[in-house]
Amino acid sequence: MENEFSFIKNKLQPLTFGRKEARGLSDDCALFPNIADLVISVDSSIEGIHVPIGTDIAIQARRSILRALSDLATFGSIPFCVFTAINIPNTFNSEDFDKIADGYRKALVEYDIFLAGGDIASYPGLPIFTVTVLGNKGSNELGRKGAKKGDLIVVSGEIGDSFIGLQLIQKNNRGVNFDEDKTLINKFLIPNPRIDIGKIVINFATSIIDISDGLIADLDHICKNSNVGAEIYLKEIPFSKGAINYIDAKIFNYMDLITGGDDYELLYTIDPKDISMIDENSYIIGKIIEGDSVKLYSVDNNLINIDEVVMGYKHFLN
Repeated sequence: MENEFSFIKNKLQPLTFGRKEARGLSDDCALFPNIADLVISVDSSIEGIHVPIGTDIAIQARRSILRALSDLATFGSIPFCVFTAINIPNTFNSEDFDKIADGYRKALVEYDIFLAGGDIASYPGLPIFTVTVLGNKGSNELGRKGAKKGDLIVVSGEIGDSFIGLQLIQKNNRGVNFDEDKTLINKFLIPNPRIDIGKIVINFATSIIDISDGLIADLDHICKNSNVGAEIYLKEIPFSKGAINYIDAKIFNYMDLITGGDDYELLYTIDPKDISMIDENSYIIGKIIEGDSVKLYSVDNNLINIDEVVMGYKHFLN
């Protein structure tokens, strides 16, 4: 049976990949003597909140790092290392510890980063992974503030796959299935932080956010922080073939997809003069206008009333 110290030594210490900054996970702190201008973000993943209860623990561990890395993409930051706080059920056994280490390893190797430290606690509850990510500054300071009237609104990829993937996991698809279902499920379970796109986009974007709460909600964050409004057009928003299958079958609707969240695509604004800078997999979906809210137009260019209830995921709602 693993305990805290053997888990660190046998399973987590190898994930430092010998980096001296991590000090073999044997001290209370990591040391970065020659690094300045770090970008730092922290994110938590709670079973039953961010993933369904019963999700494989290796997937939870891997996903927790990938979700956290997505925040670095909004600063065009190249990931450097991660810290993690792991709160695990006191019923966990050696196999569970192996799975956590394996999930972390897959994410770390994929992005050529290392585990620099963290904390472990056992308690009578569901797994919680809190991940702090560190990256370099990138080539510019950017964020949700900076969008201006006339800017174009761009999204880096298709919207809604992750939402449908979660519904499939939870069997909310009314018994309907399509060939693309596995891809949709993987979109939810294994996010793709847009690190490569982020480091390019920050050179010309005026504002940026990653889509975690939902397209509408995260665009609203840009509007509120930039003191502007926005209008977007449903016919311009990209959806995958797998998503369209479920729309056509009337299992889900467009509003579900643009408010569901967990897309982890980049949503950003650009000056129209920089339109040639966006890559071929990105899509212009609207523009910034005067005002303080998001306006959504249907495929027939009719204004759709956006109820705050469907704006996206929010914590602390009664």
